[in-house]
Amino acid sequence: MSAPQVAPDTAETVARMVDLTISYRAGRQRVVVVDGLDLTIARGETVGLVGESGSGKSTAARTLLAGLRRGSTVDTGSVTVGETDVFALRGAQIQRLRGGRVALVAQNAGQALTPSMRIGAQIAEALTAHGLPATPERLIELARLVRLPDPETILERWPHQLSGGQQQRVGIAMAIATDPDLLVLDEPTTALDVITQAAILALIDELQRRLGMAVLIVSHDLGVISAVADRVLVMRNGRVVESGPVATVMDSPSSGYTAALLAAAPRVRPRPDTPIRTDIPAPTDTPSPTDGSSPTYRPSFTAAVSPAEEAGAGPAAEAPAPLVLRCTDIVIRYPGAPRPAVRSVDLDLRRGETVAVVGESGSGKSTVATALAGLTPAESGTAILTLDDGPFDLLAQRRRPREVRRLVQMIFQNADLALNPRRTIGDSIARPMRFFGRCSRREANERVAQLLTEVGLPASMAGRVPGQLSGGQRQRVGIARALAAEPAILVADEVTTALDVSVQAEVLDLLDNLRRTRNLAMVFISHDLAVVRRIADRVIVLESGVVVENAPTDALFDDPRHAYTKLLLDAVVEPGAAPPTASAIDMPAVSIAGALVDVGGGHLVRSTELSA
Repeated sequence: MSAPQVAPDTAETVARMVDLTISYRAGRQRVVVVDGLDLTIARGETVGLVGESGSGKSTAARTLLAGLRRGSTVDTGSVTVGETDVFALRGAQIQRLRGGRVALVAQNAGQALTPSMRIGAQIAEALTAHGLPATPERLIELARLVRLPDPETILERWPHQLSGGQQQRVGIAMAIATDPDLLVLDEPTTALDVITQAAILALIDELQRRLGMAVLIVSHDLGVISAVADRVLVMRNGRVVESGPVATVMDSPSSGYTAALLAAAPRVRPRPDTPIRTDIPAPTDTPSPTDGSSPTYRPSFTAAVSPAEEAGAGPAAEAPAPLVLRCTDIVIRYPGAPRPAVRSVDLDLRRGETVAVVGESGSGKSTVATALAGLTPAESGTAILTLDDGPFDLLAQRRRPREVRRLVQMIFQNADLALNPRRTIGDSIARPMRFFGRCSRREANERVAQLLTEVGLPASMAGRVPGQLSGGQRQRVGIARALAAEPAILVADEVTTALDVSVQAEVLDLLDNLRRTRNLAMVFISHDLAVVRRIADRVIVLESGVVVENAPTDALFDDPRHAYTKLLLDAVVEPGAAPPTASAIDMPAVSIAGALVDVGGGHLVRSTELSA
């Protein structure tokens, strides 16, 4: 049993777990998800639960709302809110607990909101469900409390008309509408860009202090926990391996597991004592097949060197890598949109290089990625892919030749949606091999096994379906499927967003190893600047579809030249570091097109939106 976490003597205990053990049946076995957990949460206190996927943190948190996944049972212990045993409640009593005394803010507010109801109606429903008046004045008061812009207007909008950060604020407004004793936040900032994340964390901290609630925040992001929590519990395999004040745990962890999590977390400002990970084997270490087939398949693509590069090339060891892609003045506009999503973007990519494209949600970075992959048409501009037999403009034709499609492959953000749930892993990887004519049906099984080994998975996984794999394993399968076409360029779109820190580190190391051993070029799209610093050679910063900075990674992070780049870096939360300052969230107007402008109450909008 874990050591009890005692609430401060001067504060009222809002919730308590005592020796809580939860398990579920898997076939003939019972799997323990939470093992002997003790936890208390006091009024006015924020407690963090952190750990990898499968650690039991979300399962434990949702017991405070009397929630258990189907097939789970409470084997030992109790969960109480105030003096109430939550698992003794039935029917209407549970409904009064949920949203009344304990409220939940889910990970993805966009999915939690009802798309066919206006925002105001959804907040009103949260009030009326608990017998509280839902007057227009109260709805506007709640909208202002969570710092939504133009409350009278925004309450009449539909969820799809709001940004991700605004949707999350609506979710928080619905949660606090009933003045709950305890607010449970389950990965509330996972899919948000750094500026929106910083604003949401500041809002959570402000509401906790203003309303005097107890807060339990669940996250795999150590920086998020560090920014808002007073105490933290680190969970592994259902058990608490370390707990204590956040500053103590982050600065001087007593558990080797906590230290490993902190070491695995990418940082914008790396600590000098952070070790370099070396536990991911290089693909060249893969044992050779015993049947005489080639052990590793490399792309046959060879890029031509431009005349200027050839003329200026020095010794071979110092010559720049060949240019494989040159994008010039790309403009992309969605049908019916008054302004382009991407304006005048230039991008050069060389063999063996990783170029990251960063920016907030809506900055246009994923639009650039999908255009390069042939999934989004461009209004104008060129993207010249240099081939052995001559250059090809990726944007010139809506339908690319098959060989060109093979050379540019995309790794998608959500492997759960990118893989066919009914197709085996082996079938998913083999399909591009057969489609692009890279092997015969008889050779496919051998190549699938080699690719699985190359991305760090056992060949036996070929017979499984995606639902039998973890999130990190599914992302590795997505990488293997992209490699199956033997591409020259990988376009990776937010591929680590939903992964915990240790799995994220493994996937980043894998991508970097593949880039080096296969001499691939990679366009890496991300809103996570710490991840970008870990993997990119060069960084392009997009703001409202415009490139505002383009520099080598270390130069950009150590000496950012543009106000918007500085804003992004100042908004990053990191383990053990101070949370973002108010200036990082409430930045005044900056002199760039479409800049962020503070319009009151810490809400940031674009200058272009003010005149729209």
